[in-house]
Amino acid sequence: MRSGWRQQAGILCLVLGCHLAALALTLADSNEPAPEPEVVTPPTIVGIMLPPPVAPPQPKPKPLPEPKPQPKQKPKPLPKPLPKPLPKAPPSEKAVSAPPVEPPPPPVRKAKAAPAKAAPAAPTIQPPSAEAQGLNNKAPLYPQLSRKKKEQGTVLLLILVKADGTVGEIKLKTSSGFTRLDQAAKQAVKRWQFQPALKEGQPIDFWYELPLKFRLNQG
Repeated sequence: MRSGWRQQAGILCLVLGCHLAALALTLADSNEPAPEPEVVTPPTIVGIMLPPPVAPPQPKPKPLPEPKPQPKQKPKPLPKPLPKPLPKAPPSEKAVSAPPVEPPPPPVRKAKAAPAKAAPAAPTIQPPSAEAQGLNNKAPLYPQLSRKKKEQGTVLLLILVKADGTVGEIKLKTSSGFTRLDQAAKQAVKRWQFQPALKEGQPIDFWYELPLKFRLNQG
């Protein structure tokens, strides 16, 4: 019995020793530093630029031969048209007799024109007058300011002289160039008395042109 127990104890010790030895190896391997990983450098790719292939020179094209000028063809003359024959007159069956000649008519005597009657003479009109006897028409006053400024000129008035000799209307036909002289002429003539115009001895209304001069005496 004791020898069997001893054998089992020896086997057990052997197994424990193997386990301890394996554990020791494992611990020893774990304490060593891990080896550094190897760095693999990728290969460098270097490109080389090759010159483009030179194309062989192409042969020059041969010039085309110039076309020869073709001779111009002259136009052929057109044939002249033949004249058409004139149509023949149909033969007359009967001869045409000439018409009888009539004697010329007797000449017509022209009647003498009666002498034209003279147109009645237009009735004469005697124009009015501002200088007849018995009239006392005063000349226009020369404005003092016009004298100082030496204003001179002629005023032409168009006056309606009525049948009774009074002045009905006054219009300025031509100015003297100065308003003061024009107004002075109108104011004076407005009070004038005229001998009226006469038509066949009868007084009538009449438009009459009257010039009035303004002149300074040069002394």
